[in-house]
Amino acid sequence: MTGTGAYADSDTHTSASAPGCSSDMRIISRAEVTKHKTLETGIWTTFKDGVYDITDFVANHPGGSEKVQLAAGGRLEPYWNLYRQHYNSPVPQQLLSEMCIGRLDPNDVKEDMKTIDSSDPYSTDPDISPVLQSLQRRPINAEPPGPLLTHSWLTPNSIWFVRNHHPVPQVDEKDYKMEVVIPGLGTRIFSLEDLKTKFRKTEVVATLQCGGNRRGEMSALESTAGTPWATGAMGNARWEGVLLSDLLRYCGLRNERVRNRETLFDDLECSQTDYDKAGFGHVQFTGLDDMNASIPTSKALSRAGDVLLAYRMNGDPIPPEHGYPVRVVVPGHVGVRSVKHVKHIEVRDSEAEGTWQRGMAYKGFGPSKKSTSGIEVSKIPSLQEQPVQSTVTVPPALTAVHAGDVVTAMGYAYSGGGRGIVRVDVSIDGGKTWTDATLTEGSEQPKDRAWAWTFWECDIEIPKDASTDTISIISKATDVSYNVQPDTVEGIWNLRGINNNAWHRVPLKVLKEDDV
Repeated sequence: MTGTGAYADSDTHTSASAPGCSSDMRIISRAEVTKHKTLETGIWTTFKDGVYDITDFVANHPGGSEKVQLAAGGRLEPYWNLYRQHYNSPVPQQLLSEMCIGRLDPNDVKEDMKTIDSSDPYSTDPDISPVLQSLQRRPINAEPPGPLLTHSWLTPNSIWFVRNHHPVPQVDEKDYKMEVVIPGLGTRIFSLEDLKTKFRKTEVVATLQCGGNRRGEMSALESTAGTPWATGAMGNARWEGVLLSDLLRYCGLRNERVRNRETLFDDLECSQTDYDKAGFGHVQFTGLDDMNASIPTSKALSRAGDVLLAYRMNGDPIPPEHGYPVRVVVPGHVGVRSVKHVKHIEVRDSEAEGTWQRGMAYKGFGPSKKSTSGIEVSKIPSLQEQPVQSTVTVPPALTAVHAGDVVTAMGYAYSGGGRGIVRVDVSIDGGKTWTDATLTEGSEQPKDRAWAWTFWECDIEIPKDASTDTISIISKATDVSYNVQPDTVEGIWNLRGINNNAWHRVPLKVLKEDDV
């Protein structure tokens, strides 16, 4: 049986493998499980040979209640095999273990084994560069080593971080269609050729950063739910495609349409509140892999927002793992809003449904919240723009240096919302004193429309009287709004491990005079 079979990540189907279920618990038949599909009857499901009552958990499921209810009265495995994050963190099975109510009848277990679909939905995913460090195989999550990030201001496609949520769709561009739905204006269908020939081509250089970039540092402090990214879940590219604002206006979403809804304003200068009142508050995107997310319409329709339906990346057609044939690029917003393989765009009065928008996946919780118990997750604002960030990429961690050496440190800095970087400070003494870094590539961007990262470098001297075996280079950035990175992870730790923008520390190994 492959690792993506119904009892994925385990080649055997043993009693011990059902979390929270002991051998002396009552035996429940598959027929009995199938009777429990609604909140009225109670919602039961099975995992391996355990039976679980998830009724009370449904409302707080991080991916939304509608997703978990797909397994009501049936098996969890087909859905967990697709949403592999359930296997890549211990948290889902820990939660499940508290809900076990019995064991599945052994005869039904045998029948289940006969009907398992052992095909691998990820078997056609494209190979990735061996340079990338793979953090997860299905779906693929991989990042480049830190030192490679600042080798080129435009990140080569081959070493761009890969963050997929589902199998990569197999698409023939001749068959590709994108649907656009606007209330009161109907539905329009566009082919890839339509996008290339009916609209002017626009280029935007923009950095995309995963919300979990640097999560590994948070997880080192205390366990979080998600992929343990280092500093490489971030990349910069020159994107080519159609402005979303041009497409929506072409489809009729103009200020006259809003006036018909008794809201008078110029759509070039509107506020999000105006769009909300008009019933056009959000633009939702759905990919061919059924990944969905949304952004505020004020961002989508702003010509200065530069939201792009991109079909080229650094001069080439977008690679499959990065969203071929068309992906949304939302400059200044967290990477998850830049939906790949986009097939459906819809203007709505509400945010997108599902895990990545209304679930807990991209929402921030306070440092003392260790679970979502008692929290109305849907009422917490979804992550859009990200805080100011910087990291040290060169020298790599534990590089050997001598006291008195002058070391050139390099790194990147970035802030969400197009807020340009005005300063990067570097310290070698734990933050007691600081040296101004030189801002290099990216520093010339407009400070209110800086969609790409800014590179920096700084020469620092290792203290001649260094008395410890290790010493750390620290970076912190300040953006044009004078937002500054916090000094430690402790005050910003959160259950999901998102938005880690604490000072970045890279330890160096200080050699003694007698060391070779």
